Amino acid sequence: MIVEVLPDVSGIDRTFAYDVPEELAGTVKVGCIVRVVLHGRRVRGWVVAEVTVPPPEIDLRPVSELVSLGPPPAIVDLGRWAAWRYSGRLRPLLVAASPPRLVRALPPALSRRARPRGTTERLGGDATWNGTLEREIAAATVQALSSSSSVLRLPPAAPRLAAVEAAVEATDGRDGDVLVLAASRADAVTLADRLERAGHAVALQPEAWAEAASGGRIVVGARSAVLSPVARLRAVIVLDAHADSYQEERVPTWEAAVLAGERARRAGVPCLLVSACPTLDLLAGRRLVTLSRDAERSGWAPIELIDARDEDPHAGGYPTRLATLIRAAVGTEPDRPVLAVLNRKGRARLLACGRCRSLLRCDDCGTALVQLERPAQGELPLLHCPRCASSVPAVCASCGPTRPRIVRPGVARVRDDLAALTGLEVAEIGRTGAGPGGGLPDAPVLVGTEAVLHRAASASLVVFLDFDHELLAPRYRAGEQALALLALASRVVGGRRRQGRVVVRTRLPDHEVLAAALHADPGRLVTAEEPRRALLRLPPTTALALVSGDGADEFVTRLECADRTVEVGGSAAGHFLIRAPGSDALADALASAGQPTPGTRIEVGPRQV
Repeated sequence: MIVEVLPDVSGIDRTFAYDVPEELAGTVKVGCIVRVVLHGRRVRGWVVAEVTVPPPEIDLRPVSELVSLGPPPAIVDLGRWAAWRYSGRLRPLLVAASPPRLVRALPPALSRRARPRGTTERLGGDATWNGTLEREIAAATVQALSSSSSVLRLPPAAPRLAAVEAAVEATDGRDGDVLVLAASRADAVTLADRLERAGHAVALQPEAWAEAASGGRIVVGARSAVLSPVARLRAVIVLDAHADSYQEERVPTWEAAVLAGERARRAGVPCLLVSACPTLDLLAGRRLVTLSRDAERSGWAPIELIDARDEDPHAGGYPTRLATLIRAAVGTEPDRPVLAVLNRKGRARLLACGRCRSLLRCDDCGTALVQLERPAQGELPLLHCPRCASSVPAVCASCGPTRPRIVRPGVARVRDDLAALTGLEVAEIGRTGAGPGGGLPDAPVLVGTEAVLHRAASASLVVFLDFDHELLAPRYRAGEQALALLALASRVVGGRRRQGRVVVRTRLPDHEVLAAALHADPGRLVTAEEPRRALLRLPPTTALALVSGDGADEFVTRLECADRTVEVGGSAAGHFLIRAPGSDALADALASAGQPTPGTRIEVGPRQV
């Protein structure tokens, strides 16, 4: 028996043929992790194929040993497809699909069993959701699973775990296991814990890799769990499918929702994407299932807009209305903090001269200088250039040494401003913002970037201090990402049922994103965004890839010679945007250009463009 082995060595993306000795015959199969000799040293590798016709007149080296079980053949094939689809190497995908520890044998499979009768704990975990609404969620989940690929639009504060349980019970009569993906590791752990307490057998990935491969369990995990082994797949569920965390940041930049759909299609089972604000990419070619208007409205928190255009530009600071809302929230629910969100780190992200109002910029590159720390008493602040990584004193090119005026504050300055405005204790959530044991500080008001929404389990009020920073971000997905932030804020405050509130300070109160959140109707953004994307030829109308790095010029030159159907747009920074009619056409075009040189990054489906 001869097999092809892909070495687990960085930089090698080709397979080598090896002979399987008799003592390993029957145990070495496609997907197994073996040890072989390559260029005089013993390395690990994956068996990716069996060779039917041996290479002529070549004395093959034998496989040294079987190291561990690995991804099954179906996952190896899915990894090949993902490597083609995202123009990357197969090795990173096999690493993600392999067990974290050596597995020589699988544990016994469990027989499927439904939740025991009389279990009182509801998987939704929110007592404010009554049985009628939970039955509506269950009915919508069953309806969505009747199609091969569907999107279930659940409001942010709705019990997503109730939809998971409904899906598990709806497919309980079928032979196989359900694969459930969560947007974060914390969500996956919570989901697995509640499923176990509800009486289900669960295999949390990647720790329970062997249990998932043996079968009889609900397989739960974060992004890489889409490549986990499932003995007999019967459904795939992706929670919060719109989340950016589902996209791998390293090359290849694969997306778990896309791989989940392809895996379900190959297995002939339904794929259900659950999202509070489905993106155009998720909705393309899929059936949309929604709840009633009453149920959807109850899952979105009421939003109050503060129009920054009415503020006195010479007064500085924040309006008194904001202080009134924060004090009222702290007084009403002292057990739940107020969260203030501003996606600008440091103390000041844009400064001007205190006398002539000229912007303070780096003398070498012209980039706007930023202030990271509060200056000492009587000293000029030290400013930093984010591009040159240099530090300079606050000196204006026209006026000389100056006391800078903050034009665009960061979270460190906002902490001081809110404390002075409200008279309450305000803590910054950052590198030093953790409380005892790594938890949140014990303060009534917490300020930080959007990460504070992920760290806080609950809040009485969420305030976006400058939402225009999200609405006007130079990204074509800015609207979808801004609505996702509002959805997350609604979930943190508990929606209308917990009387939570979200406050948005903006100069664009009529923006379609804010209209969608105000009316608890994410479809309003889809209606406004779809013709705009089609006019500008942006995804999902087309497919994009971003090529950067030292070898980007050479790769793009080869690409233009090999495929004339793609469009190439360049920039002075050495980044090239590749546009193709569809994802398959883009993958074929990138493959036709051959392997890129080391140092070249190909990002398929970039989110920051």
